[in-house]
Amino acid sequence: MVSTTAIACMVATLLLCIAIPVGGIVAVARRNKQVMLPFAVGMLAFFVSQVVLRMPLMSLLAGLAPDPVGKFVSSIPVASFSAGLFEETARMVFMLLLLKGLHRLVDGVAFGLGHGGIEALLLVGMTMFFNLAMSFMINMDKWDVVAKSLPPEAAEQMRTALTQTPATEFLVGGVERIWAIGLHIMCSLIIMMGVEKQKRALAWVVAVLVHGFTNLAVLGAIQQGANVWLVEAAGLVVIAALLTAVVRYARRVLPAGLPTPR
Repeated sequence: MVSTTAIACMVATLLLCIAIPVGGIVAVARRNKQVMLPFAVGMLAFFVSQVVLRMPLMSLLAGLAPDPVGKFVSSIPVASFSAGLFEETARMVFMLLLLKGLHRLVDGVAFGLGHGGIEALLLVGMTMFFNLAMSFMINMDKWDVVAKSLPPEAAEQMRTALTQTPATEFLVGGVERIWAIGLHIMCSLIIMMGVEKQKRALAWVVAVLVHGFTNLAVLGAIQQGANVWLVEAAGLVVIAALLTAVVRYARRVLPAGLPTPR
């Protein structure tokens, strides 16, 4: 059986993946016009940069390249900074091409909510939805129906993971999405300030480094055996502090009024 606590943690993580971006954009849209376009463009930027380009390319290189190149491609530093490279480049390109005139503070926030929100849904939310579906099958004694469609080893591994994993581990992904979406809002504002003030190269470098080093710090700490909850707590504190500083600076740099026709 999958415990009630584990199922509750899965539900909480799924709800966080939905509530943060949806609740955020609803709150922003109530007071600001035309923020749905930046929100949608942010989602598109993530989908193209990660789902269409980076993830297939990294999988292909890791699978085809001989060692030690294959292992290097799969390493935490490469994974961390390649994510920053692809996503921040997409942020810059899509803002330049599709958000002409929409360079307000709220546009950057909406872009980050869309970018981080679709990542949360695709990478974490869908996993939790699948876990919930399989957990209900186990608890309703319907697991044999699922097991018949899978190799025996894979079916047993999945069942063991759902029944034996500590309940709170299913909540980690939801907590991580809180500061991860904050990171995406911060990087979106950095890129938008660069676009608005014609300092694109500087903004791109800063965003790539911030994104890459954040990923590296978190993944590296967990790989070294650090307590995952301490890592997530540190992520929340650091990203909250950095985001606050970036928002304060962006208020002085980015337009605050209606969109500017261009």
